[in-house]
Amino acid sequence: MNAKVLLAVSIVVAAVVGGACMAYVSAQRAQQAQAAAEAEAAKADAAAAEAKKAEREAAAEADRARAAEAKRKEADAQAEKARLDRETAAEDAKAAAENRKAKEADAARAKSEADAARAKRDEARALADAAREERERAAKVADAEAAKAQAEADKLAAEKLKADKIVAEAKLQELRRMDLEAFARDLVERERDVAEREQALQPEKTIADLSWAGGEEDSVIDDSGNVTKKAKVVYLAENDRTLPAATRRLARESRLSAESADAESARARAKAVATLEPLYVAALREDRIVDADFYRKTLRSMYPDWELSLSSTNAPSWK
Repeated sequence: MNAKVLLAVSIVVAAVVGGACMAYVSAQRAQQAQAAAEAEAAKADAAAAEAKKAEREAAAEADRARAAEAKRKEADAQAEKARLDRETAAEDAKAAAENRKAKEADAARAKSEADAARAKRDEARALADAAREERERAAKVADAEAAKAQAEADKLAAEKLKADKIVAEAKLQELRRMDLEAFARDLVERERDVAEREQALQPEKTIADLSWAGGEEDSVIDDSGNVTKKAKVVYLAENDRTLPAATRRLARESRLSAESADAESARARAKAVATLEPLYVAALREDRIVDADFYRKTLRSMYPDWELSLSSTNAPSWK
């Protein structure tokens, strides 16, 4: 029994060992075959690389050959061009030599024409300068005349403005005088009315109070019944003691106002005449008829009794 078991075990062991040996041998052979295949592939790759290198070198050589051919053709073309250029240059030199004299003649003619044009230009410039100077002189004269005319116009305007102002002042004074006269007349009427009312309330006057006109003197009868002479005096309501004090004060104020208005009116007239008469005379002397007529009409409208004074003579006698 043991011998069979041992035999069986020995057989199995031998089989395992044999399989292992066979596997090892197979593996070694497979590795050798792989290495050989890889060596052959490497040789093939190297051969392919060499072939490609040879192809590149052949292509480069062909390119160099084509470039050399192109350079040769270019050199031939340049040589032909140079020959043509030489021929053209020779023809151009001949044409230039033939045209030089014509150009010199043209240049001389152009110079002559330029000199003539320059002379005409200088002449025209001189004429233009003279014309400009004449224009400037005329402009200065015109400006001076315009300034003079403007000054005269300003002077006349100032004179008329002054005259208008004086006329307005004179008219205002005249209106004031008329108003004061009207006021004075109204006061007189009021005084007369008050006096009449007071007279009605007072007893009749005595014989000594009666008087009548008698030249420069008045003949009156005194308290003794005798006729005597009394210096004639102007009646002033402000001095009439028979009137109330308020009435006398009012009469005095009315008289003073009227006298003041008359004096102011006289001063305004004197000022207006003293200003407008010289303007009127100057306008006549300068033959400014319209202005003279304006001044004359202004004076006459303000003062119908106005006449040209002796101090304003030496002028045309148009009044």
